[in-house]
Parts: sequence; C-alpha cells; structure tokens
Amino acid sequence: MLLEQQQQLISLIQAAVARILPEARPNIQLERPKVAAHGDVATNVAMQLAKPAKRNPRELAQELVDGLMAEASARALVEAAEIAVPASSTCA
Repeated sequence: MLLEQQQQLISLIQAAVARILPEARPNIQLERPKVAAHGDVATNVAMQLAKPAKRNPRELAQELVDGLMAEASARALVEAAEIAVPASSTCA
C-alpha cells in the first residue's frame, strides 16, 4: 500500500472513531498482518480504545468496521474490512 493510501486510510479510520467516540484520540498505526491470508493491513485501534471507553473490543471493532465501510471513499480504497479473531480464541 502506498504512503498516500495509508494516510487516507488512517484519516478514514480516525473519522470512524470520531463518530463513535468523539473524545478519543488513538494512535492509529497500520501494519502488515503476520499471516498474508489475513489481508494487506491491520490496526489494533479497537483494542486501544476498548478499555478506556469501557466497551467490548469486538463490538467496538464491528462498529468501526461498519462506520468505515459506510463511507464511499473507504469502499473505493478498501475491498473488505474484517475483525481478526485472536489466536487464543481459535479452535484446534
């Protein structure tokens, strides 16, 4: 992902956060998932915000995904957005 696209995505995530938690000022960082099949970029912004906001991280993550993908400019940049399942939550 190009730097310009990364900055655009960060701005879109910031806007989604601001709509849900107006007082929040998270440090949004994008990184490559450890497993390539998990997509091109990842962020832990929902985990950062869940405890201070006293919210369930998974529910907050879903609200952020829904808010992000509701924006036409996000859909033009992002094909799909999904919540990662923590490794400890998977069944063997």
